[in-house]
Amino acid sequence: MSKILTQDEIDALLRNVSATETVQVEEEAPKRPIHLYDFKHPDRISKDQLRALRTIHDAFARSFGTYLSGSLRTLVDINLLSIDQAAYSEYMLSLSVPSCIYIVSSAKLKGSVILEISTEFGLMVVDRLLGGTEARINTVRELTVIEQSIMSRVVDSALSTLSEAWRNVYDLGVYVESFESNPQFVQIAPASETAAVISFDIIIRDTSYPMNICFPYFVLDPLIQNLSNSWANVGTKRLKKREFEELYNRVRLTELPFTAQLGSTKLNMKDYLTLKVGDVIRLDQRTDDPLKVWVDGKVKFWGTPGISKKKRAIRIARRINNLEEIVHE
Repeated sequence: MSKILTQDEIDALLRNVSATETVQVEEEAPKRPIHLYDFKHPDRISKDQLRALRTIHDAFARSFGTYLSGSLRTLVDINLLSIDQAAYSEYMLSLSVPSCIYIVSSAKLKGSVILEISTEFGLMVVDRLLGGTEARINTVRELTVIEQSIMSRVVDSALSTLSEAWRNVYDLGVYVESFESNPQFVQIAPASETAAVISFDIIIRDTSYPMNICFPYFVLDPLIQNLSNSWANVGTKRLKKREFEELYNRVRLTELPFTAQLGSTKLNMKDYLTLKVGDVIRLDQRTDDPLKVWVDGKVKFWGTPGISKKKRAIRIARRINNLEEIVHE
C-alpha cells in the first residue's frame, strides 16, 4: 500500500515548492527595453544624413530665392520647413488637384524625382513675368501650354540651382522629363516605397506658397552614401578661379535702376491744372546742394548735376554713410 503522508510532511512539501518558485522568479533575466518601430513608415535615413540633406537644401532655398527675387523684381524668401519620410502613396494622396508636378530625371540616377510647385504660385509667376503684379490669384486652374512654357524657365533655373547645391556631394545633372497637373497620372515608384519629402515655403510679401521635392528612397540611396563624410564641406569649398570670374561677371552685368533726384515740392490740384510751358516750379533744394542718387529704390550716393558730351549727367560725390542710410530708409 502507498504510504499516506502526515500533515507535517504535507506542510514541508508545500514550503519547499514555495521556496523553489521564489528562487526561479528572482533568477529571471532582466527584461530588455522595448522600442517602438513602425514597419509601415520605417526610418531608412540616419540623423547625420538628414542633417546633411538639410544643409544642402538650405543652400538651395537661399540661391533659388535670390533668383526669384531678381526675376520677379520683388522680395522672395524661401524657407526649408521639414524633411519627412513617408510612403510614396501617402505623399501622392497629399497633393492637390490641379498641381504643377514636374517629373525630373537624370542620366546618372536610377529613377525619377518629383518637383511639385503650387499651381497658385505658377499662375502668379506667369502673371508677374508678363508685366502684372504679385497680387494673389483668386481662381486656381491648370496651367495652359503657353503658361507651362513660360514657367519652364523658372523650373530650369530651380533644377540648375539644385544641381549646384548637390555639386560637392554628387553631380545630379537633372532635367525636366515631363509635366503633369493630376497626381493620379504620376507613378515613379511603388506605392509602398519609402520617399524623402523635402518641403519648402515660398514667401512673397504676406503670401506663402508650398513647394516640395520628393526623392524615392531607391533614387536617394546612392546619393546619401557619402553624405556623412562630405556634408560639413557643403558650401564652404573655395571657388575655383574660373567659377569666381563667372560669378563676378554675372554680378557685374546685373542691371539696376539708377536715378538722381533734383528736388521735390508739393502743389495743390488747382496750381497743377494751370501749369503751362515756361512756368517755374520752386523746389525744396538749393542749386549747390548735393543730389540724392537712388539705386534700386534706395539712396546710395550723393552727386552733383552737370553736362557730359551734350547730355545731362551726374557726378558721384561720395557714398552715403550708415547714419544717412538709416535716415533715408
